Amino acid sequence: MKVFDIFPNPIFRETYSENAGIKSSIVQMMEGTDMEKNGMSDSLYHFDNMRGKSFLHRDEFTTLRLWMEDQCSTFVRDVMGYQLPEKMIVTDSWLNICNAGGQQYPHHHTNSYISGTYYVNHEDGHAPLFFRHSDGSTHSPTQSISLEADKSNFGKYNCDVIMYPEEGELLMWQSHLTHGYGGNQKDNRISISMNFMPSLVANDKYSYRVSVT
Repeated sequence: MKVFDIFPNPIFRETYSENAGIKSSIVQMMEGTDMEKNGMSDSLYHFDNMRGKSFLHRDEFTTLRLWMEDQCSTFVRDVMGYQLPEKMIVTDSWLNICNAGGQQYPHHHTNSYISGTYYVNHEDGHAPLFFRHSDGSTHSPTQSISLEADKSNFGKYNCDVIMYPEEGELLMWQSHLTHGYGGNQKDNRISISMNFMPSLVANDKYSYRVSVT
């Protein structure tokens, strides 16, 4: 039997040079602030993770958001090779704080084209991010039939790829990719997650505009 690996998925990485100021602002902002507890992890908390809210659309994070949108536009144009009539924009975003023992269950993002995470604080003991080749247990991006996964043969085509982010680093990927993390060993793993869409989706004569409300 011959097996060929095809169609890799690109993961974009870039560091923001002004992270120290962002980190200081967020730490001060969160002091004494009530946050939403994640329903599947008692040590994971979110802020602005609800319809109509977007953490990066706060005035104090405008420069950071615009930098992320520029990076995402570069990712789509120069790495993925697609034309953009305008640019990529952040459609929603939220803050995450994970303490020791916390985890983020494997998931993917819907209603977006590119997703990403910006690591405000990431130190030794903070869990890395993983991407999982889906075995069908979390979602299916295409039509599928239901087959029971054979966990005794969980080979490389159903495995996790581990990414070790650095503090101040933005990671971006196509939104259908399953990702998460587990076994966080240290408090204050602070990150901002976000989704992107093209501001103008255009193909021949069919097009529509995306806006943030």
